[in-house]
Amino acid sequence: FKTVDLRSAMSKGKDSASVSIIQYSDMICPSCSYFSTQVMPTIEKKYIDTGKVKFEFRPMAFIADGSTQAGMGAYCAVDQNKFWQYHDAIYAPVVDKVFRQNLDPKTDVILTASSVKQIATSTGLDSSTFNTCMDSGKHLADITTSTQAANKNGVMSTPYILVNGKAYTGDISLTAFDVFIKAML
Repeated sequence: FKTVDLRSAMSKGKDSASVSIIQYSDMICPSCSYFSTQVMPTIEKKYIDTGKVKFEFRPMAFIADGSTQAGMGAYCAVDQNKFWQYHDAIYAPVVDKVFRQNLDPKTDVILTASSVKQIATSTGLDSSTFNTCMDSGKHLADITTSTQAANKNGVMSTPYILVNGKAYTGDISLTAFDVFIKAML
């Protein structure tokens, strides 16, 4: 639960890294989209790419049906070794709909199975394989199990970020998170 699994297709970094970060996220969560698109790219360049931090993303689905669709899509993208491309692309419509159109992910439709498929195809995933994966519900149990395991371990909201096994409860801005990581090194 509290240790990065570098065998996961949803992880980055070196095993020898002194700082371990795990991010639990619902893929239609506005704060998660902010953290993933505005904070993590800089953290990746400064710390993951330089071998100081190892990172793992763990999807959850609890906000709405779009959460489940996007979460299943994450596992379908893993099947094609394109999780990170999918990860980066799936948050773009969330940012647009929540921060620009002022939609609420709890009451407004942010993502559907159809929009998840379109996003996946736009990122270079094989559409036929991805659509079959989604339509079959192949990874429904994976996203359900991931969500249940996170909830069992105390994850009640997202993004839920563990740094060296401890919950990070501070400001999720780049400035604050960067200062926190520097202190951990």
